[in-house]
Amino acid sequence: MMAQRVASLSKLLIGLWMAGVTIATFVVIPSYQGLGDAGRIVILHVPTAWVAVVAFTVSAVFSGLYLWRRRTLDDDKATAAAECGLLFTLLATLTGMFFSQVAWGVAWNWDPRQVTIFILLLIYAALFALRSAVDEPERRRTLAAVYSLFAFVTMPFLMFVAPRMAESTLHPNCAFIQGSDCDGISLQVGQVGLLGDHKVQLLALRQQGNLVTAEVRVSAPGLAREDVLAPSFDLATGSYADRPTIPEQRFTLALEQVDPASGTARLNIEAPGTGLLANQRTLWVFLAANVGFTALFVWMFLLRARVLGLETQLARRKVALA
Repeated sequence: MMAQRVASLSKLLIGLWMAGVTIATFVVIPSYQGLGDAGRIVILHVPTAWVAVVAFTVSAVFSGLYLWRRRTLDDDKATAAAECGLLFTLLATLTGMFFSQVAWGVAWNWDPRQVTIFILLLIYAALFALRSAVDEPERRRTLAAVYSLFAFVTMPFLMFVAPRMAESTLHPNCAFIQGSDCDGISLQVGQVGLLGDHKVQLLALRQQGNLVTAEVRVSAPGLAREDVLAPSFDLATGSYADRPTIPEQRFTLALEQVDPASGTARLNIEAPGTGLLANQRTLWVFLAANVGFTALFVWMFLLRARVLGLETQLARRKVALA
C-alpha cells in the first residue's frame, strides 16, 4: 500500500515538474537572437541525449548482472533500460534534425554526429531484432546480455569520441555554457563547420609573401545573413594579423594556423561559447530539464521492467499449464 502511494506521488511530482519545465521553456526563457523560439529546442535536445547515455549504461549494468546471477528480473531491467535508451536517442536525433533545419536549412546532411548517432540507433535496434529472433528464453536472455555489453562498449566511442575526430561538422564545437572555451576548427578549402553557433565555410586561401589571407563565408544563426570575412595570418611571426568582427555579433574571426600547401586552416572566435545559456533563467530551466528527464527515465524504466516481469510470469504459467 505504501509502495503504491509513493509510486503515485512520484508520478504526480514528475508530471508537475515536467509541466513546469515546459511552461518555463516558453514563458521564462527569452528568445534567442537569430533563432527566436527555435533556440529553445536545446532544453529538450541535450537532456534527451544525456538520458540516452544513462539508459544504455543502466542496460549494460543489468546485462552484466544477468550473466552473473542468471535472474530474469535483471534481464527485464536490462531490456527496459535499452528500450528507454532507444526512445530517448530517437528523440535526441529528431530534435537535433529540427534545430538543424531551422538554423542551417538542412535537417540531415550526414554530419559526423548524425552518422554516429544513426549507427548507435541501428546497433540497439539490432538488439531487439536479436531478442525477437531467438525463441528459447534462456538462450535469448544470454545472447541479448552479451550483445548489450558489446553495444555499450561502442556507445562512448560513437557519442563522444568519433564525432570529435572530425573537424568539419555542422554541430557546435563550443559548449553551450557560460565561460566555455572554444578550440577552433580546422577546415580544408571548401569544407563547412561550426564555430559556436556560426556556420563557417573556408572558401579560399591566398598568400602574398608571409601573409596568408583566408576567405571565409560566415552564416548567422537561422541563416539570417551571410558575410564573407578575410582573417589573415603572418607566417613570419606565427600569429594572426587581422581579426575581422562578425557583423552584428560580439565575435571576431581569427586565423590561428594555416598550411597553404594543403589548403588547411584553423579558424577560431575571440569570444567562446554561444551565450545561449549565459542567461541565468535559461541555465536554471536547462538544469531543471535534465533533472526532469532523468526522473522521467527512472519512472519509465521501473514501469516497463515491471510490465516485462509480469509478461515473464504469464509465459511461465502458460508453459506450466500446458
